[in-house]
Amino acid sequence: MFGFILPNLESLEEAEQKRYRAVYCGVCRSIKNRYGQLPRVTISFDMTFLTLVLGSLYEPKEISGAKRCPVHPTTPQTFSMSEYSDYAADLSVAFAYHKLLDDWQDDRMIRSRAAAFALSGAYRKAKKRIPHACDCIEATMRDIQNMEYEIKHSSNQSDIPFDAPANCFGMLLGELFAYKNDFWATDLRRFGARLGKFVYVMDAAMDLEEDLRTGSYNPFKYMEHDTQALRDNLEYLAASMTDAFERLPLERDMQVMRSVLYAGVWQRFEAKEKKDHDG
Repeated sequence: MFGFILPNLESLEEAEQKRYRAVYCGVCRSIKNRYGQLPRVTISFDMTFLTLVLGSLYEPKEISGAKRCPVHPTTPQTFSMSEYSDYAADLSVAFAYHKLLDDWQDDRMIRSRAAAFALSGAYRKAKKRIPHACDCIEATMRDIQNMEYEIKHSSNQSDIPFDAPANCFGMLLGELFAYKNDFWATDLRRFGARLGKFVYVMDAAMDLEEDLRTGSYNPFKYMEHDTQALRDNLEYLAASMTDAFERLPLERDMQVMRSVLYAGVWQRFEAKEKKDHDG
């Protein structure tokens, strides 16, 4: 995905930091168990957060332990795994595969095509395990590409709302959060959709300068895009996102998840703001 859904570790107690790392390592270990060593590179903060949310809502049985891995060959790392670690592992592979294909379509970089080929076997396995999710990802990536192209080349910018791709990605994330399609599905879809739109727009804000230079699609090209306007738009979306989050009946790992939504998602943007300010 976009790499914004990460925790603000400085705001967490040591035990909470350890808990986050254990869930992160659990997703990584699930990827290894289900797909082998190579696909472990698809591990992300985004899918770790999804694991935390679903785990807090449904409180599944967890398997915990400590083992070494290629990244930490000498010191055993604590991990915590559940059925949602496995779901996150499947989604990690699916998102990484389609991101590589998207990069190949955009930039024609041989390494992206080669990496997608290397993941193709793992993706076929993921599609058998989560066919609906993979179908949604495929359809959404295709729709977003088409929307971005039409907006960029349309003579009448009102034909398609400039934020339609962001809404489309939000709907995808909402569908993926509604893992069980049960009583909580509506609330999970609402939160996932608002989170997805926020991270899509955040990514656009981060890429604006380059997109203006290259002529690539960016929703902020069609509105005011000074620094304050960017922050105002993002703060509005963040408020909507956190409101949906707080409506969920979550208890476990709340401080960890709040560190992500109230501080972590802003870290890269604020670092860029500081860099631009300092010159």
